[in-house]
Amino acid sequence: LIPPQVLLPYLEQICAQEGVAVEDGVLSLAVRAGGGSARDTLSVLDQLIAGSDERGVELEVATNLLGFTDVELLNRAVDAIAAHDAATLFGVLDEVIGSGHEPRRFVEDLLERFRDLIVLVAAPERARELLPDVPSDQVQRLSSQAEDFEPRTLTHLAQVTSEALNSMVGATSPRLHLELLASARRRVRGRAQSGHAPARWAAPRAPLSVARMGAGLRSPTPPANPCLHVSAPCKLHGNRQRRPRAATKVRSR
Repeated sequence: LIPPQVLLPYLEQICAQEGVAVEDGVLSLAVRAGGGSARDTLSVLDQLIAGSDERGVELEVATNLLGFTDVELLNRAVDAIAAHDAATLFGVLDEVIGSGHEPRRFVEDLLERFRDLIVLVAAPERARELLPDVPSDQVQRLSSQAEDFEPRTLTHLAQVTSEALNSMVGATSPRLHLELLASARRRVRGRAQSGHAPARWAAPRAPLSVARMGAGLRSPTPPANPCLHVSAPCKLHGNRQRRPRAATKVRSR
């Protein structure tokens, strides 16, 4: 597979030679749709150019043609999760279903968004190097969103999204799975910091009462037999386990 750092300049060179105007972010979508294959990526670019007009290839048209989720929908969903705004989050899900977006594609794009946020939190100084397929203006927006989450919370959200994505294989009600996914994210509680700093989400922790209940439900450990587990020989029975005596028969007179 060819990395995006190599494919993107090559696609830009092709568009310049063909005289095709391409909006910022379109080539990144083509690289994502191609999956690292040069042949598939060029085929996707041909389809985008064929569906363009005199204004060139626009980002909105490319997003619809390739079936990706609109960037603004993803931004609103992530902002709603950070702000604990359940009404806005469920409103975004309604738009996803009502606008004809593929629910599984929406979850895939959301999972990739959490992955990008994790990268930005871990290495913000290498954002352009580690996220070459993300437009520059979108990197700034992602950096702003990454400030609203704790690193461990982003990892937790990515795990929940990945599990939801796996459960949607062959699902008969994608809308139900989307709403359950949104409900699972609402259970993540945030930790507001003092001052004017943004509220950063903290990963959920199990309540102490649950841990105590779990410890109380464990079966008690049976007492150890000193004759079986001591390192030194037992004075009474040695190293062998004492066998039970056979039952004696009572003779009838």
